[in-house]
Amino acid sequence: MSDKKEYKPRRTKTIWFLNGTLVKKQHISRAQGVIYLWDVNRQENLMLGMAEWKKKRRRAYLVSDTAKLLNLHRKSLPRLVKRGLLPPPVGAVPGGVAVFGKKAYYSEDTVKEMREILAGQHIGRPRKDGHITNNKTPTALELSVALGDSAQLYTKDKTGNFIPVFAESLYD
Repeated sequence: MSDKKEYKPRRTKTIWFLNGTLVKKQHISRAQGVIYLWDVNRQENLMLGMAEWKKKRRRAYLVSDTAKLLNLHRKSLPRLVKRGLLPPPVGAVPGGVAVFGKKAYYSEDTVKEMREILAGQHIGRPRKDGHITNNKTPTALELSVALGDSAQLYTKDKTGNFIPVFAESLYD
């Protein structure tokens, strides 16, 4: 194995996004086929069918985990939000505004959108040919693997180390 440790985000099992709002699982009744949720932002109870829950739920990631997924320092993300480049997180308080001292979350869809925004940002001095140089932002496949949505393929080199292989081209 290589020396670099692979980052696995800490996904919470109780906090999720449902239709863009932050919800917390309270109780699952498999016999009735429903799930009882607490809407964190509106401060109300919800009841939803399990089939609909499984189809519409989105994973929630803390701001620090989102920064690691996007290869950013945890302090860089708030700066990019303040500049208006990235969307703000959803706070776990009534109203959903992120406040100091309370946890804030991004949905998995928002993390993917943020990756697209950051991939279009040039790092360093502009190139003469106009192409964007950005080797810091993960590719869509790398992010998909980090989120656990797809499998990772490895190849073994001559020394016996396993190296991840990403099958992507520059002009997809």
